[in-house]
Amino acid sequence: MDRRRAFAAGAFAVATGGALAAHASRRLSRARVDDVPLARVRSRGRVGADFHERSGLAGDRVVGEMDDLDAFAREDFETSRVAPAVRRFYERTSEYRMTVSAGWHRPFRAGAALAAPVTSALEQLNLPGPCERGRVRVVENDLYALDADAATSATGGAADVVDPREDARFWVRTDVDTGEAVFVAVYGSHVHDDRRYVNIAVPLPGGTLSTVLEPRALALAEGDDVGVDLTTRAPGHPGLFWSTATADYRLPAHQRFRVWPADATPADDATPADDATPADDATAPSVDRSSAVVATHEMWLFGRKFLTVRYGAER
Repeated sequence: MDRRRAFAAGAFAVATGGALAAHASRRLSRARVDDVPLARVRSRGRVGADFHERSGLAGDRVVGEMDDLDAFAREDFETSRVAPAVRRFYERTSEYRMTVSAGWHRPFRAGAALAAPVTSALEQLNLPGPCERGRVRVVENDLYALDADAATSATGGAADVVDPREDARFWVRTDVDTGEAVFVAVYGSHVHDDRRYVNIAVPLPGGTLSTVLEPRALALAEGDDVGVDLTTRAPGHPGLFWSTATADYRLPAHQRFRVWPADATPADDATPADDATPADDATAPSVDRSSAVVATHEMWLFGRKFLTVRYGAER
């Protein structure tokens, strides 16, 4: 009898495990994508502020996140209306110093607190954690073109890389007080159905976290100028993705960036978001309101907002 029970229990466990594995496999299969041009830039351990050098992927220094904002112009996104201060930030990014503060939303604070030592050790996605409430980091911006030859090879010195995007470039944000990397990413773009998207690749051990965003006009409360609103909540290619060596998967997550002149106010700030949840107060960056830009970066997971990052940038 004991043997029969043991056999039955074992068979049940195997069947249950098989069913769960099959369910997970189906979920992964549905999440898999093959029509979005995503970079595969993976680190082999720590990322850090020197990743672009250790990987052998960096070319010459460049000035901005992009050369010309007008490359993203569409009938429904008139880049000629973008405020001069915002355009200058995108095209002359390395000339700015930035302040960074983070607010973590419930119920994700505990997980963020556990992850903070890991992101600090990796020197990647290295934001102030929930235990550092009110901390403001000051970062410098360095940008480098991605070496065209390295971007088409299978391996780099400290990384594996294949990058099908256009005009890719490293953006390295470094804490001026500690010298640690706060964020290291390879920015590029691609065109699909006559729309150009921002396409960001974040190297991590074992894979690449990518974000594809659609740029839109951010209405301001006063004047005719607009800011820039970048969102994954758009049909088609926009979204967050995890890339392994062999496959790309769409994640149940969203991001939104808003960038506007510091002396202006986004028109939608007067309307609270439906999914707003209480967060640790992220200290408002101190900037020269006559010559700077400010930005917010919001993230959602499974439909719940878990992070709001605030930036201030001044030359």
